[in-house]
Amino acid sequence: MSLDRRRLQEQIHELYRSEHETMGERGTLERLERAREWDLAPTLVAGGVVVFPHAGVLDCGHQVAAVVHGCLDSGADRVIVVSVLHAFTDEMQDARTRVSAGQDPASWPFWGIQGPGIDGRAEWCDDHSLMSFRHFWDAEVKRRGVAAPEVIERYPFLAGGHPERLPGIEELASLAEDAVIVSTRGSVPSRNRLRRSARACARRRRGRARVGADDDRGRHRPSRSRGLPRL
Repeated sequence: MSLDRRRLQEQIHELYRSEHETMGERGTLERLERAREWDLAPTLVAGGVVVFPHAGVLDCGHQVAAVVHGCLDSGADRVIVVSVLHAFTDEMQDARTRVSAGQDPASWPFWGIQGPGIDGRAEWCDDHSLMSFRHFWDAEVKRRGVAAPEVIERYPFLAGGHPERLPGIEELASLAEDAVIVSTRGSVPSRNRLRRSARACARRRRGRARVGADDDRGRHRPSRSRGLPRL
């Protein structure tokens, strides 16, 4: 029996809404308080990347809230959230499978980085990965009564082991220069790796890139997210 990916997406959204309703305002504030167990701001200020789960908020909400605290406590004016983009169509899953087997990701229309303010594809709009992050972010900004830093969501898809080739990587690397970076992926390029990827992309456009020289320095090794099963 084939997987009905659209129905699965609907069920996941229903589950998220239900858990958020169950948690309510009291549960939200309790998890924000429990999240003080970790101080992640120094890691972010030092250029590290903090990864959070996007599993059930009743179980993992305090971990997501800890990342929110880290971002706000860092004093940064900009926060970049690099999210996984789930394959909720058969075509997206086929693309993932074929690229994993070695096919050039550039042959697929999904290849690239999606997100608010980027023209083109908009599968990110229906992804659930950052629903809980947005929830805790809004709640904590309101509780603190502060002006929120700029939050930029980005959803790479089909990196194929070479994020330096992704359309939009240079914009992301530029934005990362003055930002703290968090992610809900199992693995995410550091700020330095984003810089290296952007430089490799620029060299290739100038006709001086050497594929063999850039592979090891720009390679991204994605790992399985611990939040939800990969789609």
